[in-house]
Amino acid sequence: MKNVTRRAALGAATAFAVAGRASADTFPSKPLRFLVPYPVGGIVDIVTRSLGDPMQADLGQPVVVEPKPGGNSTLATAMIPQAPADGYTWLMATISHVVVPHLQPVPYDALADFQPVALVAVATSVAVVNPEVPVKTLQELVAYGKANPGKLNYLNPGNGSSIHLSAELLKNQYKFDMTSVPYRGIPPGMSDLIEGRLQVGLLPGPLAIQHVKSGKLRALAVIADKRLATLPDVPTFGEIGFGDAQVMSWYVITVRGGTPAPIVDRLHASAMKALGEADTRDRLAKAGCEVPPPKSPAEIMAMWKADYARYGKLVKEAGIQG
Repeated sequence: MKNVTRRAALGAATAFAVAGRASADTFPSKPLRFLVPYPVGGIVDIVTRSLGDPMQADLGQPVVVEPKPGGNSTLATAMIPQAPADGYTWLMATISHVVVPHLQPVPYDALADFQPVALVAVATSVAVVNPEVPVKTLQELVAYGKANPGKLNYLNPGNGSSIHLSAELLKNQYKFDMTSVPYRGIPPGMSDLIEGRLQVGLLPGPLAIQHVKSGKLRALAVIADKRLATLPDVPTFGEIGFGDAQVMSWYVITVRGGTPAPIVDRLHASAMKALGEADTRDRLAKAGCEVPPPKSPAEIMAMWKADYARYGKLVKEAGIQG
């Protein structure tokens, strides 16, 4: 009886693999849907379109980008487990994918219900202060915060965002005082930062560079693998010993969990081809993003699991709420 059961299981697995290969051989045969969990015109939307256009050319089918903001990124995310596991519905997942489930109830399992396809970009950000703050390095900022409780306020563009997590992780690791001031996005808080009502910001690269170059803000350090060519004198967090306090903001194309491996592999190959094109890399650079070293879908899942545990611990220890 056991042998019969084993043969049946092997037969089912073989049939599934054959079906997956057959579907991959004809994939894609209709338009593809690319969901964005944030508004039109934002960095996530720009990154998505930067990949969607060249992948459309490679796959030979329209890639329809659909921004679906809402629910702290969960509106679009929840649509993936509801879609067929056939590779035709994609999501541009961000770090919020593994953070938001720790902040609020979500109608999905952030790991089991999703299959990562390709890591396509990481965003650079810059720790800045208003020039009136008497610090010039990250080390001096920490010392100032310890010596002057209540004097440092930072721009928080949304609970659970990479900027919010970066600031709270920095505070948590180095035990200094800095207060979150929440805004609905970065733009509403920029005038307060520039005019000195806020003292600290962790800003996307292009925005930070613009105001640092004009002298309105002072750069302390960058969250990136290497120094920015536009700010060559500003060290990375890692260079000055703060590597354990940086939150790397990543962008991953993902599909529903259970999508046949041959289809995942086809999409992964298409994304890697797109990232090899100069136009794609230029568009990502203008959005303040870098193309990271390639990772396999399995390596991305390992990264997700590590970040899920890391930021879940941070949310609990720092008392962050959604």
